Amino acid sequence: MKLAAAIMVLAVVCVNRGLSRSKSASILGQEAYPLLLSFVKAGGRLGLQECQRQFKNDIWNCTLDKHVIKELPIFVKTTLPYGLTCSDYFTAATRETAFIHAISSAAITHEITQQCKKGKIPGCTCAVIKKPKRASDDWTWGGCSDNVKFGERETKRFIDKLEKGNDARTAFNLHNNEVGRKVVRANLRRECKCHGLSGSCTLKSCWKQLGAFENVGSDLKKIYGAAARVKFVENKLQERITRDLRRAVSAKDKKLVYLDSSPNYCVRNSTVGSPGMLGRICRGDEVSTDKCKSLCNACGLRHQTIQEVKTIKCKCKFVWCCSVQCDECTSKFSVTTCKRY
Repeated sequence: MKLAAAIMVLAVVCVNRGLSRSKSASILGQEAYPLLLSFVKAGGRLGLQECQRQFKNDIWNCTLDKHVIKELPIFVKTTLPYGLTCSDYFTAATRETAFIHAISSAAITHEITQQCKKGKIPGCTCAVIKKPKRASDDWTWGGCSDNVKFGERETKRFIDKLEKGNDARTAFNLHNNEVGRKVVRANLRRECKCHGLSGSCTLKSCWKQLGAFENVGSDLKKIYGAAARVKFVENKLQERITRDLRRAVSAKDKKLVYLDSSPNYCVRNSTVGSPGMLGRICRGDEVSTDKCKSLCNACGLRHQTIQEVKTIKCKCKFVWCCSVQCDECTSKFSVTTCKRY
């Protein structure tokens, strides 16, 4: 079973537990449960799909061995190996766990905000923009800005409220959840529409709109690369600055944090859900052949590269009216497999 499938079951289990303890006060009371649950599940799928897309050509590629799901009591103990957790301590708090917390929280925020924009959530309206514009600007706030604040609030209510206690793992989960939401907010962009006679654009009205979630995923992967190892000291996550100096880490820093070292993802390890690199296939039409070879070499494996041929559409042209006609061409690409020496 892949991680995306596990997240879907986890979302149902975790949200069931979370909403059974507190009614939805923000929109429809208890009637909000099935509506928001569907958006949380959709957000979970979006987050894990993006995680797998971002890490498709890395040694850790955001997948789990199917046997891990069978061996661990994850749906009773609310534990996901190296993934999103509700409250348990079975998993290690690695930088990969941090990323999955962040991408999942970000995706659920993004999905709820998008559904609000589409008018699918009763009681959720356009965002109120309080930031003033400069006097020299030739535009004014108007239109319907995406209500990311609502998305953040609902995500916190579904995800963060499942975390109980005042300990290292709870602080780790909450911090990385918040980083994910902040990256969504940072990807809000200004969109504008012209008004005036004959398209003269004498006046522009502008609003805030969410960026593509792929951009959120790319930003989070960059942050993942610079994740900081922390310790839980005096009820705070603290990062070592020098040998004798530590400082508290805030979610405002937009920095992922981790408590534990990552396992060796080169080697198959059913306990942590790592399929290993032996037998891993990498396609040259998705990433450079050199990158594929380097993945194998980094894990002490040799690479075997063969050439494959695929059929693609080419020489496309528009035909009046109204269709596109294409020829079929063949294209070569390499397939690299990691093998033992």
